[in-house]
Amino acid sequence: MNRSFYGTLFIAFLIGVFYPLNTSACRYTIREIGFSDIGSMPYYIYVFTRSNMPEDDISTIEKLSFALLNETNVKLKLVNVDEENDSVTLYYLDKYNIQSFPSALFVFPEGESMICSFSYPGRSFDESVWLLLENLVSSAFRKSIIDQLLQSYCVVLVVEGKNTPENKNAIREANEAVREISKTLDQMPKVVNSPPGILIIPHEKTYEERTLLMSLGIKAEEAIEPFVAIIYGRGRIMGPVLQGDQITKRKVFNLLTVVGADCECGLDHFWILGRMIPLRWEPSVQSELAQFLGFDVESPLVKAEMSQILSMKTVSENPLNPVEDNLLGYTEGKFEIEKSSQDIPRISASDIRKSFSQTTPIKNNLVFRTILLGFGGILLVVLVAGVFLFLRHKRRNVIR
Repeated sequence: MNRSFYGTLFIAFLIGVFYPLNTSACRYTIREIGFSDIGSMPYYIYVFTRSNMPEDDISTIEKLSFALLNETNVKLKLVNVDEENDSVTLYYLDKYNIQSFPSALFVFPEGESMICSFSYPGRSFDESVWLLLENLVSSAFRKSIIDQLLQSYCVVLVVEGKNTPENKNAIREANEAVREISKTLDQMPKVVNSPPGILIIPHEKTYEERTLLMSLGIKAEEAIEPFVAIIYGRGRIMGPVLQGDQITKRKVFNLLTVVGADCECGLDHFWILGRMIPLRWEPSVQSELAQFLGFDVESPLVKAEMSQILSMKTVSENPLNPVEDNLLGYTEGKFEIEKSSQDIPRISASDIRKSFSQTTPIKNNLVFRTILLGFGGILLVVLVAGVFLFLRHKRRNVIR
């Protein structure tokens, strides 16, 4: 065999090493996929009108909705109750006993709804429509959330209740969870330099933010206990919103670990694509995000790749519950040392192996799988290339 044979064999070896390593790992984290609008469910504003409503008013609603809702996940639908007879329209008309027109109804993806008024005291019809649409898609705290989502790991939103001690406890648990996750950011698949930001909605501001709260599943008038929600990506909600006694450092930390995990973490896609809050995502925000991430999540190629990744649903007999188990293998506990050694239980080798398997991070499984795929690729490619080159070399000797 000549030098070209060994050179080709060496190239085949390199392909076998690096190709499986590149294809076995997910390119995107859950946080990065969360910045896309894949799988998002829109909010709807139903505007109920009648046939005798002035054309100028209808034209005003259409023009302002196009201007104010263009860069949002909220859509407007005009419904003429004299012409529309579908069951959904009739249901809402009956539920809220709508008698005056125009009337507006804001419908959430989960099915919740709230009636909205077109009448703002001292305002013209045009100004009232503008204020209504603007308040549904934007607010002071939603603007703060968007600002922090671009630079921070995610946002921990604390909604205060009526009880001051409970509020302080919720804020303390959230802060401790943020401090703990900040120590592990360098262990994430992709490093994020800024830790999660914490935003607190005071109880006296809950009514002003009622649209935001309802998107979290919270009714402002029923916010007696504090709530904590993890918001990431493009205003997505990670997992369930914690309430009252559920707000602990461990549970908040566990949800935070999911945000930075890669898309092959073994979770159901329910966790990867959380529902979005209603918000405006302007082109300037998208441009800043592309610079921060190093790629554009709105690129057709990127979205196609993300969609393909999400289409490969992970099936597991024992799915992980991120509220109870975190993805970094972090555990918390206390050790009590007894003075007498007689009461110390003996630990078998099987118990040690079982304990180790339960605390080993999922990330180690991915590394181990990657190594196996890498060596498998090496052996396969080298074997095929070797057989091919051997037959080719033998054929040349026969011809000579």
